[in-house]
Amino acid sequence: MVTESNTALPQSETEMRLLIIEDDRESADYLVKAFREVGHVADHAADGEEGLALADSGDYDVLVIDRMLPKRDGLSVIGTLRDNGNRTPALILSALGQVDDRIKGLRAGGDDYLPKPYAFAELLARVEVLSRRHGGPAEETSYKVGDLELDRLSHRVARGDEELTLQPREFRLLEYLMKHAGQVVTRTMLLENVWDYHFDPQTNVIDVHISRLRSKIDKGFERPLLHTIRGAGYMIRDGG
Repeated sequence: MVTESNTALPQSETEMRLLIIEDDRESADYLVKAFREVGHVADHAADGEEGLALADSGDYDVLVIDRMLPKRDGLSVIGTLRDNGNRTPALILSALGQVDDRIKGLRAGGDDYLPKPYAFAELLARVEVLSRRHGGPAEETSYKVGDLELDRLSHRVARGDEELTLQPREFRLLEYLMKHAGQVVTRTMLLENVWDYHFDPQTNVIDVHISRLRSKIDKGFERPLLHTIRGAGYMIRDGG
């Protein structure tokens, strides 16, 4: 459900190609029309199977995916795309807006989660943020801290001789921390750059992911690399 807004939306300076996966025809028609009116290209899929096929074969900047879909639900669509190596940013729309619901969406590989009802202006702003981040130039293709290595191109993470398996969100979290190795990374920095939240959603989503990441990169190794800086944030560094 989209709520109307009296705010006039400016024409976008950069065209995006979007895929709307939404089974409610009225909502889908509204979104396609609204995105096109501000200068973007918007395709539509009415169920999860069609959406997965289009997302996997098309070159989209952002996917806008309803969570409850016929044939294949939205989280399954995102999970399959991530398993296939498709990292196109995905924003989940859902009437399920509780904390646990949002966490499930993020853990499934979603990049943002917007509960219904929502204002189109907010949806547009979030989609534009996802598109800018995804299209930004990469300064480096790999990072190394001590014996921990991350390769952005092959999506490979290893510590010493042991290859580590990370979920998409864990990979992005580690990538950001390693990019800023030796620096304190605050909660706000993580929310804005890994989750694209420009506010604190008051969830423990960061704590959950940091704990899972720490268990994978530090557990069983003599020297911990991921440190909690009390009252400040987190830091990846080589040494105590």
